[in-house]
Parts: sequence; structure tokens; C-alpha cells
Amino acid sequence: MDDENLQQLTENQQEYLEVIYELCKEQNHAHSKFIADKLNVKMSSVTDALQCLAKKKLVNYRSRHPVTLTPLGLKMAELLDSRQKVLSDFFCNILGFEQEYSEAAACKIEHIIDKKMERRLKAFISALKRTSIIDEFNEKQKDKT
Repeated sequence: MDDENLQQLTENQQEYLEVIYELCKEQNHAHSKFIADKLNVKMSSVTDALQCLAKKKLVNYRSRHPVTLTPLGLKMAELLDSRQKVLSDFFCNILGFEQEYSEAAACKIEHIIDKKMERRLKAFISALKRTSIIDEFNEKQKDKT
């Protein structure tokens, strides 16, 4: 069910959810100004996005008040966060890319994978980590650069 809800959001809306989630983890709520700063957008864009997310019952929003996630919004944000971590882990610890590069790539890709792919990727990563193939692969990649 969460995958279906997530697929109904635009990538932009998903980004807003993620930023609100990050800010809520730090301060238990988010403010429009901090959302705008993190996303490098105008306050009017934040207001529009928050109104839209509130209509979808993903955030609790009232003008000039702190923003929080609803239980559904929290589930969806946690799902996005989990996918980003899995992808970043794969890119960094399996493929050997730098952390910053891995996180940037994961941030882009997390919006297009579903729960089925995430589960399969987690299982694949886990299986690979139990072998020495990762070290061998990364050594070969170093020789090519």
C-alpha cells in the first residue's frame, strides 16, 4: 500500500517529504524557511508544496506554524529513507564509489524503485558482503583508474 501511495507523488513532492523528515528527526518539526533553505526554493514554492502534501494527508500544515508528518507521511518518508540508504550502501560499499557520489546517485534513483526491488537489492548486498568478491572487484576497479 505504501508503494502505491508513494508512486502517486511526484519526485518533487517526495523530496519535500524527505526534507521534512530530516528536519523532524533533528527538531521534532520543520519550518517553511528551513525547508526552503534546504531545497533552495522560494517560500511560495514551499507553501504550495505543503498545501498539496496536507491535502494528501501526509503533513500537518497551517500557515505560520511548524510542519510535522502525519503517520502516513512518516511511513512514506521512512520508506524513501530506507531506499536511499540501501542504494547508497550498494554504490559505496559494493561498487566502491565515494560516499558523496553514492549518496547523490541514491537520492536520484530512490524515487523510481519499488519495495520489491529494494528487498532484492538488500538480499543481494547481504549475500555479496558474505563473500570476498567485493574486495576482488574493488581491487580490479582501482587498477583501471
